[in-house]
Amino acid sequence: MSITTLLFLGFFAAVAVLNYALPRVARPYFLLIASYAFFCYSPENRALVPVLLGATVVTWACGLAIGSSKNKAVRVLFLLAAIFTALGILLFYKYWDLFDLGIVNLAGLFGQRLEPYSFNLVAPLGLSYFTFASLSYSIDVFKRRCKVEPNLLHYAMFVSFFPTLITGPIERYPHLRPQIEKSRRFSYSRCAGGAFRMAWGYVKKMVLADNLALYVSFVYGDFSQMSGPNLLAASLLFALQLYMDFSGCCDIALGAARILGYDLIENFNSPFESTSFGEFWRRWHTSMTGWFRDYIYFPLGGSRCGKARHLLNLMIIFIVSGLWHGADWRYLMWGFVCGAISVLSVATRKPREVLARYNPICRSELLHRWVQRVIVYLLFAGSMVFFASALYNADPYAVYAGITRGWTGLEAGWKDVTSLLVSCGLDGRLPVMLTCGTLIVLGVESGGRNVAKWIRKQNFVLRWTLYYAMGAAILFFAVFGQSAFIYQNY
Repeated sequence: MSITTLLFLGFFAAVAVLNYALPRVARPYFLLIASYAFFCYSPENRALVPVLLGATVVTWACGLAIGSSKNKAVRVLFLLAAIFTALGILLFYKYWDLFDLGIVNLAGLFGQRLEPYSFNLVAPLGLSYFTFASLSYSIDVFKRRCKVEPNLLHYAMFVSFFPTLITGPIERYPHLRPQIEKSRRFSYSRCAGGAFRMAWGYVKKMVLADNLALYVSFVYGDFSQMSGPNLLAASLLFALQLYMDFSGCCDIALGAARILGYDLIENFNSPFESTSFGEFWRRWHTSMTGWFRDYIYFPLGGSRCGKARHLLNLMIIFIVSGLWHGADWRYLMWGFVCGAISVLSVATRKPREVLARYNPICRSELLHRWVQRVIVYLLFAGSMVFFASALYNADPYAVYAGITRGWTGLEAGWKDVTSLLVSCGLDGRLPVMLTCGTLIVLGVESGGRNVAKWIRKQNFVLRWTLYYAMGAAILFFAVFGQSAFIYQNY
């Protein structure tokens, strides 16, 4: 069930009304039923319910065993069982084809000829998110950062909560547990803020991201025939498209959960205001980067070890992140490039601080900060060529090479880009709307501002002007029928 359809809005409205009509003690169980109904809407997912149930029951049972045992060996054994179950499901559905191809190639080196075996796998909805959520619970119980949950149905609701199944955020049980155990009373102010957050997300996704996707997908879909100006423009715009798409979906999820009485983890904190590449990743997809930090980076030693080991740990995290996105060498290269930039940034920090003393730009704090932001955006957009190439099945190296061709002057390049925009349907008022809409979104969200709380503090005139403007934007400029979120694929 796509969350940008009227069907989802009708489903969600019914769930919200019934949720508050029920006694507070019964609400988690009702939301568990609603979450499984959402999961089972697609025929492909109905056959995969045992996968979700298996991950839930096994990790819950392992958590009980870990929490009740004082024997370290037993605790480790059940932790490994939970890890192998969650990661086994994830690796099987996302990486079987990659493993199978590796086995075939390895056999070829020894003169054995094997045929690839395909299961024609369809990954369950929210695979990465519910496996990571259940895995974090088991590890937190083992580390004694989380109390054992004796109620299987409460835990199952945490694992399968439907607003988080599409693109997260990746929740932690200590954060959601008290909210499940004691449901909130109905609050008009809370629900109004949640509804605005959902509408805000729909504007970012359907109005901004999907219109940008018309141009970006057209350029990357025929990259070999595109001029350098168009490849450069599409690569720069893809970073913005991805942000509007991904954060827009998270806004819808957070707004929906807020209406139901739950506060989810914020997943973005104004990443384009970052003044360093490391800061950018602390602001982008924070639930995932936080997961990798707490469960991989810190156990490896983090930054508390020697410098060489610290840099290696950074590289490992980004390579794992690349693999998490899919079994495609372009995602792996994207992770490697991001890791290389991060390693270089950390390794050259002190020399850059010395050089900054003699840089005239650094004398103006405002100018220096904006130059840093531009550099970070360019680094991010440049690395995302691999990501966009994997998404649109392009050759990233051909894209990089293509950016250098067809430059006959800035004016000619501008005309080349604008003429292709018109060919994609982005003519007339759309470029103005996209520019103004993007600036408004980035301005309102600046400083990591929570838009659901921000709108409730504004005066009547501004609130309703913004409401009508958002409604008009969706009515006149939204791209209907292009509803899949980019991060729904992961």
